[in-house]
Amino acid sequence: MVWFPHAGGGCSPLIRLSRANPPAVNLYVATLPGREARFADPMSSTLDELVGSLVDELPQTDEPPVLVGHSFGALLAFLVARQKPSRRLIVMAMGSPDLITRKDSIVDLDDREFAEQLDQRYGGVPKTLRENEEAMRMFLPTVRRDLTLLESYDSSKRDVVDVPITALVGTDDSRVTAAKMQNWKAFTQTDFRLQMMMGDHFFPLSNFPQVLKIAAER
Repeated sequence: MVWFPHAGGGCSPLIRLSRANPPAVNLYVATLPGREARFADPMSSTLDELVGSLVDELPQTDEPPVLVGHSFGALLAFLVARQKPSRRLIVMAMGSPDLITRKDSIVDLDDREFAEQLDQRYGGVPKTLRENEEAMRMFLPTVRRDLTLLESYDSSKRDVVDVPITALVGTDDSRVTAAKMQNWKAFTQTDFRLQMMMGDHFFPLSNFPQVLKIAAER
């Protein structure tokens, strides 16, 4: 399986979770430019550029992989699945692509307001991080760029994939509802399944073993 993290996310949390819960499948995590080992790499200027680089860098596997995307990563996984064969697409904590809008965008706010809105909407921004100005100067541009690329997607498109889609949603996610996840059904030409899991917007991390189990299903 290939995992595409949320906006601003990297592979470190998933590596730690994998060590604590060794997966029954080979897990690859996409490390996007501007974070962790690729911190010095220039971030992509367009969504197409980013997706193109992800397609080029997909690992060589004996069979088509399961693509798993969390939040912003769900859009990336979907767009990669349109270009490369995959066995299944698992999308988590992001409504279907046709719901993407800039109507309530926060990407143009100043750093302080941007950080506060991130935490209010999605959580996952610890107070210790928000109070560390140096850390925030490193963290915020990456999240801002990811959300800018997300909002650049043309939501009038009706692109579909010819692979099954499993949509996972957190019971306590204040931004993404089961109804928004159900809309993903229109983006596959084959089977669709919706499943709820306990947790907020970051439920994929707190339910990591369960997500791996779903990805390993045939």
